Amino acid sequence: METSSRGSQQVSDRAGTADVNDTTLYYEMAGEGHPLVLIHGGGVDRRMWDDQFQVFAEHYRVIRYDLRGSGRSDIPKERWSHSQDLHSLLRFLKVDKAFVLGLSRGGWIAADFTLEHPEMVAALILASANLDGAPEAYGTPGARKAARDGGVSRAVDMLMENPYLIPGKEYKAARQTMREMLDDNAIVNLFVYREMENLLQRPMLPPTQRVSAIRVPTLFIAGGRDHPAALGNYDRESRIIPGARKIVIPGGAHFVPMEQPEEFNRIVLDFLGKLSKK
Repeated sequence: METSSRGSQQVSDRAGTADVNDTTLYYEMAGEGHPLVLIHGGGVDRRMWDDQFQVFAEHYRVIRYDLRGSGRSDIPKERWSHSQDLHSLLRFLKVDKAFVLGLSRGGWIAADFTLEHPEMVAALILASANLDGAPEAYGTPGARKAARDGGVSRAVDMLMENPYLIPGKEYKAARQTMREMLDDNAIVNLFVYREMENLLQRPMLPPTQRVSAIRVPTLFIAGGRDHPAALGNYDRESRIIPGARKIVIPGGAHFVPMEQPEEFNRIVLDFLGKLSKK
């Protein structure tokens, strides 16, 4: 049976905007204690964390925000860095060190941020994070072409039928939230594909060489119904980071926190709770 807080009111202790790096980022905060930052995946926004936000806020000072070009944050006109945006946002919020949790594209950003600012990361959680970059693994080149050609609504329809990427039809509330986010960000999602080009233009070491430099406690979380190629990536990446752990949640696809929120939340809180006791 699907259990979810979706549709219930999400209460923020504080919500606002931060003018940083020539853009405006929207953020929400709740709870007290050690900061925990939630970074959403591509094509969606902060609402993908609805089933985590209040639960985690019972234990931590939780910060979720809309990435540049998503949700209520501004769309950029020039090249940018999500990692630099996160750094500036945390400075704006007077956060010196945080637990950082990112899903999918948010995981790329979380890993980049950890490599660039290791002194600001107490622990790293990478959910469904293809650090190799695996958009082809999800079989959506047609959706990307449709978006580039201006057929964003058609692209969303195609994405909603992707069994690896989108919550299954048995998860009605999660699917509804996903559809709403994709529709609400439909015009912005044209920008997402420009962003992919922006990311690819950045000079980088191969992902395996980059993540091997991570030295903070790291946990990988994956859904058992994610694409087999993606699951292989997670397995390989988790072996490269010293001391990293990997947990697979059966029944979840790429957006596993939306499909299996209770198990996902339990795993995250257990991981962070053990670190807090050390």
